[in-house]
Amino acid sequence: MVKKHLVTTAIEYTWPKKNEKILFLGEWCKSYSKKDLWKNLDFEVLDYHWDNRNKFEKDYYYLIDLYEKILKKISIKMNGIHQVNLSHRYWRILIGPWLALFIQSVFDRWEMIQLAINSNEKFQSNIISEPELKWTSFNYSDFKKLVMESDGWNNFIYGKIIELHHEKIYINKIDSNNLNRRVINLKNKTFKIFLFRLYQSIVNFINPNKSSLIISSYLNLIDDTSLSFRLSQLPLFINDQTIKQHSPNQDQREWELDLDTSSSFEKFIIKLIPNQIPSIYLEGYNHLHKKVKKLNWPKSPRSIFTSNSIHEDDMFKHYAGINDNAPLVIGQHGGNYGISKLCFQEYHELSIADKYISWGWTDSSFKSEIYPLGQLNSKSIKKSNSKKTKLLLVTCVLPRYSYVMTSMVISSQWLSYFKNQIEFVKKLDESISNKTTVRLYRQDYGWGQEAMWREELPTLNYDRGYSNLETLFNETKLYVATYNATTFLETFTLNIPTVIFWDPFYWENRDTVKTLFNELKRVKIFHDSPESASKHINEIWDNVEGWWTSSEVTEVVNKFNESVNRSNKNIISDLSKILK
Repeated sequence: MVKKHLVTTAIEYTWPKKNEKILFLGEWCKSYSKKDLWKNLDFEVLDYHWDNRNKFEKDYYYLIDLYEKILKKISIKMNGIHQVNLSHRYWRILIGPWLALFIQSVFDRWEMIQLAINSNEKFQSNIISEPELKWTSFNYSDFKKLVMESDGWNNFIYGKIIELHHEKIYINKIDSNNLNRRVINLKNKTFKIFLFRLYQSIVNFINPNKSSLIISSYLNLIDDTSLSFRLSQLPLFINDQTIKQHSPNQDQREWELDLDTSSSFEKFIIKLIPNQIPSIYLEGYNHLHKKVKKLNWPKSPRSIFTSNSIHEDDMFKHYAGINDNAPLVIGQHGGNYGISKLCFQEYHELSIADKYISWGWTDSSFKSEIYPLGQLNSKSIKKSNSKKTKLLLVTCVLPRYSYVMTSMVISSQWLSYFKNQIEFVKKLDESISNKTTVRLYRQDYGWGQEAMWREELPTLNYDRGYSNLETLFNETKLYVATYNATTFLETFTLNIPTVIFWDPFYWENRDTVKTLFNELKRVKIFHDSPESASKHINEIWDNVEGWWTSSEVTEVVNKFNESVNRSNKNIISDLSKILK
């Protein structure tokens, strides 16, 4: 039997050097910018394992359970290593986001290799010979970037998995001596940043030690300031501090977690953890603690409130964890929450929050007190004398490699999403498509989205994602939402005529909102196909306002907003009472 060459990533030097049969592990290998290299090759692409959504849901709950088991073990281990006696909740706050992302992303790579092996074909694969600690991250943000964007890290993980199956996959080792090393870029020091840090130092000096810590609240500037004034303190706004990078030290990683398991994957993940845990949690932990102490944040905070720092800001997470006597209040920071069937970010936030501020929804299955106060970052648009004539189509891009599990398109499933967007625009009447602006997602993740769009629709008007959305809204006659996130919730609140379409096979909703979306579908706001959405828009374009302001549409939108997307003029007053 002829061996097929198994290609796992878009790194060219892992591809075969001669004309061999190729199995691409996923569409992420076929970079659009390199299509001249692969389009004439003899290749197949393996089907994505999470195209089976029943498997996706089953895996989600399995990995949540595994995460909880490993989190208990790693909490004990970290206390021993650092000679501290911190709570399980503390380590959940600090390490939990990294651990979940690590487990879920590695499992995805593991399952794809299993699919290849289960095909009963013979494979060979090029594996890069690299130092064990080359791909050890600095902190959570660094690790997340590696998972979502780095062909190198993903190639490293696939290589580790393949090495376990060396009896079934012939391995050709590639020397890495001449390959580029990984570089981490910290924030540049500018005069503006210097002034902002000076301001924060003054605030920290003036604010009393028993004030509330409010940081990255997701509130707008005026509301953020108003909330702090109501609490008799000055606003901090965000944490703009950087922390020293610490190189991983193999001597500090000669340990293992004791998890009794017969699962090959669980044994694999346990073996990887010591060398993959970010250095800020090991070599840099003492420095992290000292850095947080020097921030002079309230020594005995009466409460701690954030919306955007609970995942990626390791300094904030450490502070929140060690100040466990202060209620931790977390605000919803965008869409998807309360709507998606599965969402690990929501699971994590509700697991650690004492009080949770939602945009209107509740959930009795968590111990956190949920306050359905409404949208935190309410936007406004200026009244314009100019006639609104544009159709605004806002798109998203998801990473080529899967990351934290949520009910949405994952990895190469984004190509199905992209195909739907093209289909939608092509079925619009020409008079409408000529007035359409496609807002591209600012981050590309290596897909080459703009080039893909321009190849299909070269004359369309494109916005690269840097324009102010409020400015675009001022010109928008009809907004089209294409994914379950923040923007359509904002247009509902702003009373901008809105049409939604996405594939419910990927963007699954939880049972509590299915009736709401059925109502949106009935009045033709929500559509489950591009054909249905474009057909409706073609029909109403000459009288969009008449459709949007009709009594039945207004009633359905108001009911939806009241359930999951409230507008609250007293949000600052309500928040200040909770934080007091």
